[in-house]
Amino acid sequence: MTEDAADSDVLVVGYGPVGQVLSILLAQHGWRVTVVEKYLEPYNLPRAVSFDRHAGRILGTIGVADALFPVSEPTKDYVVVNGEGQTLMHFELNQDERYRWPEATSFYQPGLESALVGRGDQLSDLRVLRGYEAVDLTEKDDSVHLTVRGEAGEQVLTARWLVGCDGANSFVRNHLGVPVSASDYAADWMACDVMPHDPEEFPSQNIQVADPAQPRVDLSAGPSHSRWEFIRLPGQSFEDFDTVENAWRLLTHFGVSRDNATLQRYVAYTCLARNADQWRSGGPGRVFLAGDAAHVMPPHAGQGMCTGIRDVANLAWKLHLVLAGSADETLLDSYEAERRPDAQRTIDMSVNLAQLIGMVDPSVAGYRDSALLAVRGSDDAPSRDPEAFARPGDDALKHGLFHAGADGLFTGADSRIVPQARTNRPQAGELCGDTLVLLSTEDPGTLVDPALADRLTALGGTIVHLTPEVDIDGTYTAWLTEEVRAPAALIRPDFHVYGAARTRTEMTDMLNTLLAGVSGRS
Repeated sequence: MTEDAADSDVLVVGYGPVGQVLSILLAQHGWRVTVVEKYLEPYNLPRAVSFDRHAGRILGTIGVADALFPVSEPTKDYVVVNGEGQTLMHFELNQDERYRWPEATSFYQPGLESALVGRGDQLSDLRVLRGYEAVDLTEKDDSVHLTVRGEAGEQVLTARWLVGCDGANSFVRNHLGVPVSASDYAADWMACDVMPHDPEEFPSQNIQVADPAQPRVDLSAGPSHSRWEFIRLPGQSFEDFDTVENAWRLLTHFGVSRDNATLQRYVAYTCLARNADQWRSGGPGRVFLAGDAAHVMPPHAGQGMCTGIRDVANLAWKLHLVLAGSADETLLDSYEAERRPDAQRTIDMSVNLAQLIGMVDPSVAGYRDSALLAVRGSDDAPSRDPEAFARPGDDALKHGLFHAGADGLFTGADSRIVPQARTNRPQAGELCGDTLVLLSTEDPGTLVDPALADRLTALGGTIVHLTPEVDIDGTYTAWLTEEVRAPAALIRPDFHVYGAARTRTEMTDMLNTLLAGVSGRS
């Protein structure tokens, strides 16, 4: 056994999309990142097929947006129909003029991973060790030691921090002995990834067919690719369900056959919902979980990968500040405090949709249909605004590093995601992301104490005066005026609003609170 002489700042276990995004976010700041991936080649078939606009925005900040356009397409709507084809739910998923990403995007995962791998290859501080499996892990007060096994035998890699992005069967989580909280939901589904011979014969859709005789799903998996999924019915054994003959039989529900399509892959899996009880290790606390290593959920809201990307966007900027010596290690406690409850809300929503779609009892399904059809036909029907349904990543976070008053409630703006609009900045004009950004419609000199401005800058933060030349369409100015109702707001690197200030006194309080929270004195 040898010990690797080239210590890293961060070790990442697992190089799927979540590990890729985390590694790039950190390496872009110049931190030495070593990734351990047990597979020699990227998985060349689709798994995830959708990402939301928040995940898209994060992908944009790491420089892969242009590479995604050929392998993705906007998702127009989210539709649930019953066995008779009646629409039970219908959510329009349109482009929001305040954002440059669609509310939902269907994509071909091998294309996304190719773009992420290519971006990672451009970063000299990112080293990827393929064909190495993590087999042991030891935490010390100032470092983490990971034993990996490859063709040449075992070696020990060391780093200051380690993040397990190694999927639902995570070695890191299992090694730490972290229990998981699981919902009662469990169902067997089959996913069939198909390339139609004539894509126009099978237009892109996002339809959940809540048919008790055979619940099924029709999804786009990116241009010229389709995903159809089917639940295993009571009385059918898993062995009979999980066959290529059964896959082709089920595909006839959508008119798909060997004559008009190629079956790339079929996979039967047990759909579960669970959330790790602990996302940071005890003791030295130098190990974190992210993505499927921390949580799994039914796929019916298209939020599994998105939730993982939000995890690492949250963790990366905090690790960056700690590595730079600008923040105390206690800042990292806010990662679990913020992300675990948000993931649980997304899990709960996904379970609710899975149970709604997967009902196989005809009588219960009949009651469901009657209730939802009545709601759709009622003038008093609750809002079906996509804001409340299709974008769980935009929810305000309830706990963590945000500006709150003495009563514990947020002051000014809550912690939702800031809009994304055109500015005079190069590279698509993104003002926010990567660093702390203070947006102000007033001259910052009148709002910000110079000493506090210097301390914010020392954290890598920037202050932007939103003049008409900067805020080209007036989007940020309108947002501050009409929604935040304050002339200034502080935006975190993960696009969440830290807080807002109406006066110099409020600004001083907000920045002092931020600095105290980052330094561990709050």
